[in-house]
Amino acid sequence: MNEKRGQAIVIVAFAMIALLAFAGLAIDGGRVYTARRETQNAADGGVIAATRKLAEMIAACETGSVENDNIVAQALVDMARHNGVDHFSPDANIQAWYVDGEENRLGQVGVGGGIPDGAAGVESRMTVTDTATFMRVLGHNHIGATADATAMTGPVRQFSGGGLLPIGVPVERVEAILDGGSNDFTIFDNSGAICNTGDVDCPSDPPSEASRGWLNFNYIYNADINAGGSTSDPRNRVISTNMSNADLKDWAENGSPHPLYAGTRGGLPPYLLDGDFIAGQTGARESSRSTVCDNHMGKTAYMPIFDYIEQQPFMVSNFDEPANPLNFPSGQFLYYHLVGFVAATIDDCGGKTIGGEFHSAVIGAGPINPSNGIGDICTEGVVMGVVLWE
Repeated sequence: MNEKRGQAIVIVAFAMIALLAFAGLAIDGGRVYTARRETQNAADGGVIAATRKLAEMIAACETGSVENDNIVAQALVDMARHNGVDHFSPDANIQAWYVDGEENRLGQVGVGGGIPDGAAGVESRMTVTDTATFMRVLGHNHIGATADATAMTGPVRQFSGGGLLPIGVPVERVEAILDGGSNDFTIFDNSGAICNTGDVDCPSDPPSEASRGWLNFNYIYNADINAGGSTSDPRNRVISTNMSNADLKDWAENGSPHPLYAGTRGGLPPYLLDGDFIAGQTGARESSRSTVCDNHMGKTAYMPIFDYIEQQPFMVSNFDEPANPLNFPSGQFLYYHLVGFVAATIDDCGGKTIGGEFHSAVIGAGPINPSNGIGDICTEGVVMGVVLWE
């Protein structure tokens, strides 16, 4: 009898251990899942915040000084702490590295050595640990989670949404203004040129590439997207050849209804055919100009940058024509080749002009080209993007 009672006690003891083990798996397992999610959020947010700072420095042509390295490191640590991972806690650890456009590690973030030349992003590994509860009966005294994340920056190759104006500006004029010691600009003056405020660098007879253009976002052609003249692809943006004042006013108020893709800047002919070709026209569009001023005064807006303009014969010779009736429009239509975007603060609409300041901008979405990092060749006025990198 006593023997059986002793066996029962042993069975109950093993059963209790098993129950505690299952409880530990359920409770501590849930804590591990939560910790992993929070740590991943902290890693994602941290590298984005750090890379935003890096992007601002690249766009402003700054150096990789120790001071700038500290700014990047602080942004990473602050955002991680905001998401629950405190680098200065004994239960957490953050490691971070600068990486180039190929994701090669160049050096650690925040160790006092400055930002290495070519840095185009930030990689981080974050680890948190905590004391286990029920899992200790199985010999596991601690639980933990580790998360890795990388964010990259580079010139934005895609842009969409509000604030994107239907005003194409030539890359030569943008560069001349930004390199002239003052970023102030005036557009839509009597000659149609884009100039420094006060007409300091406005040519009296501007060439066609120095003039802005009203862009027809109903007609956007891209060799990769519209290949073969297909109109069935949902990304196909050859919508209409119509270019009405009503459409332009809507785009001037609400931004492009389609994403825009920037190609590679060309030199001399033959030009590269990547990127969007957008049909547009020069000439006065007073109602649209007024809409821009009414809706964007004191705000930052974005304008597509083009490097050259072509006409209908060029399109017919180099691209598959869209299916009828959406053929390449001719007549007064010009075709602007997009190579980038510039941010501008609108602050003056006197007379029949739009005035403001060109400046670089950092935005948090859109495919990018992380080709150049800090310390590489710098082009002011380039809109930089920051994205999580897979």
